[in-house]
Amino acid sequence: MRSWKSTSGIVFLILLFSLLADNFNYFFIRAIYPNSFIIGNSWYIVNYVITAFLFKEILKKHSRLIIGLLGLFILGTIVSFIFFYEFTESNVFIRLFSNASFIAFSLLVYFELLKSPSLQLTKLPLFWVVTSLFIYNSLLLLQGIFNNYLIFDLKISTFNLIPIIKLIGNIVKNFILFYALALIDKGYPDSLTTNKS
Repeated sequence: MRSWKSTSGIVFLILLFSLLADNFNYFFIRAIYPNSFIIGNSWYIVNYVITAFLFKEILKKHSRLIIGLLGLFILGTIVSFIFFYEFTESNVFIRLFSNASFIAFSLLVYFELLKSPSLQLTKLPLFWVVTSLFIYNSLLLLQGIFNNYLIFDLKISTFNLIPIIKLIGNIVKNFILFYALALIDKGYPDSLTTNKS
């Protein structure tokens, strides 16, 4: 890694914290407290801050918008935990706001990529990073909408499909992030402006 301030360092932190949250969540439920929302809510807050800084690095022209949404997210998180949610229950605000924000940021990156048709997307690590975040947050947004706003449960007999979809999405996201880090390690740029041939 070149620097902890570079986008590759931020991607590494996202991958590391994702893996730590998944493993700690499992341990927490089994050994400490039978509720995963404490870890889940904490993860959403940490993930939003780190991933917002990643998108701020990638989308420098939109950094004010991203910082503004980060401030709105922090304010909304504080208000939602004070007035609407306990930390031991699913905070729908932070989940849906973060998923929708990351989908929008990903689309902004894709629009930037469309302006440079000469780029080899498959060799551009940030394309893979953004794609992994787009896929994962799209799945989580759909899960949040189904679980919280639609009276609809995707079930096959008594087997709930939603957590399985989330788990598969998380695994795919982490593998794609790892692949992007491997591309960066091979010398491909961790920015949208240059591309190794």
